[in-house]
Amino acid sequence: MLRRVSKKNAHETANSRRNSRNMLRIIRLFLISFGLLQQSVVRGQQLPAAAPVEITHVSIVNVEDGSIQRDMTVLIRDGRIVSIASTGAIMSAAAPQIDGRGKFLIPGLWDMHVHLSWTTGSALPVFLANGVTSVRDCGSDLAEIDEWRTKIAGVLAGPRIIRAGPILNGQSFNRYQLLTGNPDQARGIVRALKQVGVDFIKVHRRVPRDSYFAIVDEARKQGLALVGHIPMTVTPEEASDAGQLIEHTETLFEGTFTTEHAKEPLHEAIRRFRAASADKLFSRFVKNHTPVTPTLAAWFYVVNHPGKSWLDDPRMRYVAQSRKEEAKRAPDFSVPEFADLKLTVAEFREVVRQMNRAGVTLLAGTDTAGNRIPGFLLHEELAALVDAGLTPLQALQAATLNPVRILRKENDLGSVQVGKLADLVLLDANPLEDIHNTQRINAVVTGGKLLRRGDLDSLLRTGEDMASKN
Repeated sequence: MLRRVSKKNAHETANSRRNSRNMLRIIRLFLISFGLLQQSVVRGQQLPAAAPVEITHVSIVNVEDGSIQRDMTVLIRDGRIVSIASTGAIMSAAAPQIDGRGKFLIPGLWDMHVHLSWTTGSALPVFLANGVTSVRDCGSDLAEIDEWRTKIAGVLAGPRIIRAGPILNGQSFNRYQLLTGNPDQARGIVRALKQVGVDFIKVHRRVPRDSYFAIVDEARKQGLALVGHIPMTVTPEEASDAGQLIEHTETLFEGTFTTEHAKEPLHEAIRRFRAASADKLFSRFVKNHTPVTPTLAAWFYVVNHPGKSWLDDPRMRYVAQSRKEEAKRAPDFSVPEFADLKLTVAEFREVVRQMNRAGVTLLAGTDTAGNRIPGFLLHEELAALVDAGLTPLQALQAATLNPVRILRKENDLGSVQVGKLADLVLLDANPLEDIHNTQRINAVVTGGKLLRRGDLDSLLRTGEDMASKN
């Protein structure tokens, strides 16, 4: 009897260690690029001044209901949309005209999870060239980001940036994180970040439980949203009830879940979770208005580029050289680990499918950092969301309407409407018919500044040149 118990305990211990190693190995892939890098000097491309622009004969995509207004003219002046009417009803002799025949106008896209200090400044023009006119930076060097924000407002090509500054964590792994300390110290950090003007608070998985709930309470008092990983000793239900915005599908399975389901491989545990309790959890998310940023594309990219085959991707020329060199040094998955990874990533996709069916608000984000390709990966995230069961309209909403509602910026951004800031993307084909059409970019308008296809290609060349030197 004792021998059987011993074998059973040994078997369970082995499974627990294997499951923990599997999850940590997967997470490692996302952490290896978070190195201690020197700040890059940004000498990027300056945008033209905002001048009146008239886009004629264009089809406008309504991202709220999926309807399309055809043969419309959009007049942009002083950085905002001042008029939308049937073509011929309005004209401005002073405004250069863009012929929108056969083209589709959508709001500028958001990437709701990036780490710009881990991409270097070379990513900024590449985001914009891909129609990503706004990003939410979820952990970087605050001084560096704010310098870029100032320059983007006048002399530098790049997206609008909403930022957290440093990540709060129980263990500091790099210079872009702050140790939370005890609950009183954690509260002090939140108050200090409020004083320096961050837009939200970002937490990571090693925040202690008592400090986490102190951060939750203090962030609420300071009027700051709480975003991030679910800490290891906090359940997803508790995080949702606390009002946290949840980042990454895998965070649902990083801590308490791994402990509870230590006896089986991670992908099997997730499959059981989907069958037994996922709907109950996701109903809670809906009730609490808890948004989730799945960040599927980065996982899909890894399983589609085993080993170092990502080096063959021509778009890697837009990734900073220092980031690529660091990624080259990272160990590869073993054959069994890679097989487990593929099964786990397939389960992540099904989890997102289930969240969408339940009505959870989803946001498009890429976790762009390190050797992940800026801008281009956002379009792969939209495709990954469609692959996970979203309609093309729902995927577009995840990158346009949902972000501005979460950030309470819907009065200025997120749709093509009179009075709103002119952040727009002109496409050569209808994205509602095929989400891949978001990649067929004819022109971008950012803050009322028109960037034609030639300008966008120039931005890509600038990004490539900067990346080769960073």
